[in-house]
Amino acid sequence: MMRRVYTIIKGHVKTWFRSKSTIFWTIAFPILLIVLFGAIFGGGSTKFDLYVQNQDLAASTPTPASHGFVTALANTTAFNIRTVPAEMTNPLSYVRDDAQLHNRGQRLLVIPAGFQNNLTAGQALIQLYMDQSDQASASLSGIIYAVANTFATRYKGITVNIGVDQVPIVARNVRYIDFFIPGVIGMTLLTSGVFGAVNTNGRYRELKIIKKLATTPLSKVEWIMGMIGYQMFLSAISVAVILLFGRVFFNVTATIDIYTVAIVVAASLLFPGIGMVLANFVKDADGAEAAANAITFPMMFLAGTFWPRETMPDILKVVSSYLPLTYVNDGLRDAMIYLQPAQALTNTVIALGLAVGFVILGSVLMNWKEE
Repeated sequence: MMRRVYTIIKGHVKTWFRSKSTIFWTIAFPILLIVLFGAIFGGGSTKFDLYVQNQDLAASTPTPASHGFVTALANTTAFNIRTVPAEMTNPLSYVRDDAQLHNRGQRLLVIPAGFQNNLTAGQALIQLYMDQSDQASASLSGIIYAVANTFATRYKGITVNIGVDQVPIVARNVRYIDFFIPGVIGMTLLTSGVFGAVNTNGRYRELKIIKKLATTPLSKVEWIMGMIGYQMFLSAISVAVILLFGRVFFNVTATIDIYTVAIVVAASLLFPGIGMVLANFVKDADGAEAAANAITFPMMFLAGTFWPRETMPDILKVVSSYLPLTYVNDGLRDAMIYLQPAQALTNTVIALGLAVGFVILGSVLMNWKEE
């Protein structure tokens, strides 16, 4: 009996060694998971971006009190301080533009002129503009209040309170599920596009269908565009199902307009294009699938699918800015949730440009006669 059991085990082990994708994911998947989550959450603390405009100047230089307060905020483990020029007459507009450009939180702290004199008199006041729908708002405002009054006490040597005037800067309440649904759409477009192209090309290559296409009038670009058209059809079904489910069960009120359609079309071009390029570099079907997993899996977690990229370490923010899925996710949220058509259009143009590049590259790399 033990001999037969050993034979079964031996047979499965040989099968395992023959499958490159199985070997890859058996070894690489847990390592990749640890690296990703360790890099994202292993820093021990999460810092949030805080824009600060210091208007309390003396000869164009921050007063000692205002400079000391900003330094006290920077010394905490809670904030990355982003300086807003003191001469900006509309700091909120500056913050909105910069925050949307770099995917940061819209939090602005204004230290008004006369802060040092008022602190000396015991009546200092600062203004905090914050998105009240942000789940971190309550705790972050509490940290600012604590730092302000601890600094005031140390500065004066007696107990002094600094008033924190909180001003909401968002008109629409965005829940996590509202943030999450566009990410699910982006992730679905990514996986269906990349894996659809890789699996179809791998299967057709094994059946020698692609090689036979070289004898037909069909061009490589036409073949690729036909594949992409099919993926667009699947994408439309997936997006409709996700939005309907989100609306019925979670009351997600996403806006569907021309910008939403444009970013979905761009993504439906982009991700199959990536899959077509990948299929040309990895000829083996199992290897191609493993390579597709290696590309899509990290992209899901680093491109802001499940949580805001703002909460990730700076190095990962830089990495995420080069990922195609980042522009799709941001574009979908700008169009569907945040109602920022200009930003949605910018992300759509970038995604569309990448899509055209990958489609052209895929057609250049494909050699039907060698398939």
